[in-house]
Amino acid sequence: MNVTRFLARDAADAVGQIRSELGPSAVVLSVTQSPTSGLSRLWRKPQLEVLVGVPEPGDGAPTPLPQKTSEAGEWNGNAPPPGGQHLNQLDSDGSDFLKPNGTPPSAGTDPALVKGLWRSGAVLVQMGLQPLHMEKVIERAQSQYGDLPPPSLAQELGIIRAALASFWRPLASTKGSAPTMHVFVGPPGSGKTTALCKWLTKSILTDGGTARAWRLDGRGANIAGLLDFYGEILDVPVEREWNVGQALTGFDTGFVDLPGVNAHDVTGLQELAARLGAIPNAQVHLVLNAAYDVTVTLAQARAFAALPVSDVIFTHTDEEKRRIKLWNFVLGTNFTLRFLSGGQNIPGDFLVAAPELLIPRLAGA
Repeated sequence: MNVTRFLARDAADAVGQIRSELGPSAVVLSVTQSPTSGLSRLWRKPQLEVLVGVPEPGDGAPTPLPQKTSEAGEWNGNAPPPGGQHLNQLDSDGSDFLKPNGTPPSAGTDPALVKGLWRSGAVLVQMGLQPLHMEKVIERAQSQYGDLPPPSLAQELGIIRAALASFWRPLASTKGSAPTMHVFVGPPGSGKTTALCKWLTKSILTDGGTARAWRLDGRGANIAGLLDFYGEILDVPVEREWNVGQALTGFDTGFVDLPGVNAHDVTGLQELAARLGAIPNAQVHLVLNAAYDVTVTLAQARAFAALPVSDVIFTHTDEEKRRIKLWNFVLGTNFTLRFLSGGQNIPGDFLVAAPELLIPRLAGA
């Protein structure tokens, strides 16, 4: 099945585009709202983002699972056809997607052929999951449900959602007698200081705790003054130096802001590791930009993996609508996701990461 993405004003507009470009055999796989950004949001309505598949010739004949052709992760071939029905109900009341009918053909004994019958694989890849990780999810679904998928794509996507959630790693307990020192690291421009200020604000205004903060220099000066500004508003002391034997008393939680380090700067990462070793009770939070291409952020995560990273905070989540691509970090690294941060408002959007926030509303699932 070939999957195409459409942006439309409303359901009627989507139906018109889909019929005009793909014909009546198209099958709607998912419908989500794509809000406008910038000043245009003042006068433009949110658009609909519609993923649409078209069955390939062969009347439902299975297609083998795509084969990897390069180390960069490129794949050839197409996903198997869904055996769908005509596009005729998208703009009807209470219906925002179509559910394909029919029973998948028998796959015989070929494992690749059986795996290829899971039509949801093409949807996952289209939405940002890397092919290798898509395979892992399909294999988990098969281990729990059986080799052959259910007849309905909606039922299949429900199984896929459960399979994805089963990979989630919960946060480890960190309760102790001494104050926890939250240390923020990451590449330059990833939003470390903004994420720190959001967490600091919530800890003071929501949790009612006390805090201290440090804005420390690295190889270069840490010139981000945002922490000083919010420290003054919240009556939180912000210090510029970390003293050897620093007493961790008189506050509940500490927050440490460090300058960004380029993922390719080996010496800078080594110096950062030495700095982290001098901070007791440190929880190191790697801050990454969710809007970057997943290959870039995965490379950054691998570079910072040499540090004692406790978990990952993703920023700019308001700029990335395909949150399913963050599952590449759950499936491809040992990191635990901690927070999802969106926008520049403080505290603004700063949500505890959870599976349901990263699994989109797939068609009927």
